[in-house]
Amino acid sequence: MKIAIVTDIHHGPVSHTKKEGWDGLAVLAGFIDWAEENGADMILDLGDHISDTTRENDLRVMGEVVAAFGRSKLPRVHVLGNHDVAKLSVADNEQIFGASMQSRVHDLGAFRLIAWQPDVEIRWPHGFVETGAHLDWLIDTLNADPRPAIIATHVPVSGHSQIGNYYFEHNPQFSTYPDHERIRAAVEATGRVAAWLSGHVHWNTITTIAGIRHITIQSMSERFTTMPEPAAAFAMLEITESELDLVVHGEDPFAARMPFRASGARPWMQPTGPFSQREAAPELEVLDA
Repeated sequence: MKIAIVTDIHHGPVSHTKKEGWDGLAVLAGFIDWAEENGADMILDLGDHISDTTRENDLRVMGEVVAAFGRSKLPRVHVLGNHDVAKLSVADNEQIFGASMQSRVHDLGAFRLIAWQPDVEIRWPHGFVETGAHLDWLIDTLNADPRPAIIATHVPVSGHSQIGNYYFEHNPQFSTYPDHERIRAAVEATGRVAAWLSGHVHWNTITTIAGIRHITIQSMSERFTTMPEPAAAFAMLEITESELDLVVHGEDPFAARMPFRASGARPWMQPTGPFSQREAAPELEVLDA
């Protein structure tokens, strides 16, 4: 199984680090052609399709993104990002895409792909809201089927360090959900998840926690890691019975090969307590000869 991945297209006007005059639609079209030419079985899009401005303009540019995706005959899975719902509603997005943007499950035979869609709207100045009933749905869905699962979201939940990140080093509360620790603990307890794919943070990372590979993919439009040119990033994730093989292409290339198995297949040892709480070991007695 080959999954072609793109995220954080940010089609629309110049914003933050995006290069002036850069045509993201042309890069998106090239990605779609590349996915088909390289044997992808499906396309996974991890959200933030646009750079939001006004409702009227967002409707227009979102329509242009959807038209670009329409070039492909491959099955597609889309999730929404925070910029997609800044001026548009979830219902607006569903109408434009002609597809549900609620949480849903895609049966891929030996495993499942779960497009998890908790609230991605940012509330200033605090960031995202807790996932609440969306997490209940996710846990029920994981427990309902023993096959390994891959979860796809816009926002990562690994809680990985944002040191060096242009956006989030000084704003980590906007990089993940406030209940990310509770999300991880609940998901880990099911033992069903092999990998978690996300965008949002605009860089390539892998963080392994309790046997789950938390992966973030670089933004197509970003350039804070690739100045002066945009990253033009897209990826292929190839999945076999026992292995994940990830390759990110573009100006910020990245590759990794990892085991593919449900986290419960090899239980992860719980972290030890603070060393400071241990009793001091008795000193060895020095015996006279």
